[in-house]
Parts: sequence; structure tokens; C-alpha cells
Amino acid sequence: MASNTIKNKTAAFEMPVADILLESAQYSFDAFVRQFKQKWHIEAEPYKDKGALGMIIDGRVLGCAFIPRPVDDALLLKSARGNVLWLEAAACVAKHKAHLKVAMTREGDPVTAHILFSKVICSLLQQKNAMGVYLRPGLLESSYYKKYAEGILDGKLPAELWVHVNTLGFDSAEGFSLYTSGMRKFGKKEFELLETDSNFIDAFYSLRDLVKYTIENDVSFKDGDTVGSDGNKVLLSVSQGVTIKGVTVKMKM
Repeated sequence: MASNTIKNKTAAFEMPVADILLESAQYSFDAFVRQFKQKWHIEAEPYKDKGALGMIIDGRVLGCAFIPRPVDDALLLKSARGNVLWLEAAACVAKHKAHLKVAMTREGDPVTAHILFSKVICSLLQQKNAMGVYLRPGLLESSYYKKYAEGILDGKLPAELWVHVNTLGFDSAEGFSLYTSGMRKFGKKEFELLETDSNFIDAFYSLRDLVKYTIENDVSFKDGDTVGSDGNKVLLSVSQGVTIKGVTVKMKM
């Protein structure tokens, strides 16, 4: 898919953190542990104490706390409004009564760590009152997350769950823009697609496919690289970000 690319391996990334939105103020960690072991065939001894659970899995420490109140984050509703992947997100945010706070230490390879984290989140979402998961700034419906996480069983990499594609400027005469949040967790530059009049669905999925390709193949793009087939190549440029801070990879459509 890409030409003139270089490899850039790094183990530095942010700790995986998530909030799981619950429709009611109750949760069974016992049921989670049973489901997690059964689905993923991973043995880990849980440590439970007053609404919290801890596990050591493959040398990584997982912590999960039940909090009997809604998520206290001003950006959550903003993430819900205009959510292109979950149209009912704002209504679900408004009615959630409690949440789980989930975090995992970041030792080792970031891709391996995020695969494990996705397995954990997928199992935590199995209970009926789990509506969705907030992975700042992304907000994903429970069924959507489980669908892609379960692809791990077939050897698929669920990068769609790890990097959020943001949208800007739908009412702009210059066209809309897309940019990513989360590539830095994998030691990569964020992507931007600026002021395009392309079909939104095509642009959204093209950028998301590029995210997945980059993480799956550990690619670091240089200025002037191209992606796509011979008949439909997309030029990439590397420069200071426009919608986000730092140097970004920009694609033109």
C-alpha cells in the first residue's frame, strides 16, 4: 500500500484508560472474570476489594473500579454529540447512572498491550447494563466495540478501537476536515485530512484504513510518500499540524 516507508519501533505509549458507561448502578466482577477466562482462555487471579478489581495478566497490572455515579468529564457530551458511529450516543450519556474506570500499566509493546486491553474491555461490556465505552476523546457503542474486539479471535487487529477519527467543519464552504487522536500511543504521528469536498464516508474510511495499515505494519511515513493502488494514489505530506499540535502526516483527497 505504501512506497518509500521506514520502520520506527518504540515501546513508549500512554497507559490504556477507559470508562464504561452503565445504565444502572450495579456490576458483577465475578461474572466478568468468568466470561473473560472462558472467552479468551486467559488465566489470571483476580484481587477484589470494595467495588474494585485488580489482575496481573502477562506481567501487566489491570485495575478496574466500579463508580456508582456518572462520568465526570465535560468533554463526554461533546464526544457524544454528532457521533458518526453511534447516533444515540448523546441520549445514552444523558441516562447513564454509573461507570467502570479501567486502566492498565504500559509495559512492553504497545500493540500487544492494546490487544490485551481490548480483550478486557470486550468482556467488561458483556453485561446488559453496559451501554458503551469512553476512550477519550472517542465514544463507542457496546455492540460496536465487541464486534471489532472479537475479531481478535480471527487474527484481526482492532485498530478501529484504538485511534479516534475526529471531524470538523461540516458547515464550512472550504470543506470538512478529519484528524486522528491516538496514533502517538503507538509512537506514530497523527493524521490530518484538511478541507476536503470528498464524500464523507469515503474519506472517513480511507483515513481509518490508513490508521490500521500504519499500526499493523509499524510504518512511519515521510514527506512525499504515497498510499493506495497505482490507479488511485494519495499523496502524503509531513509538516506542523493545523487542527492539532505537533508534526502530523497529511493526506490529500
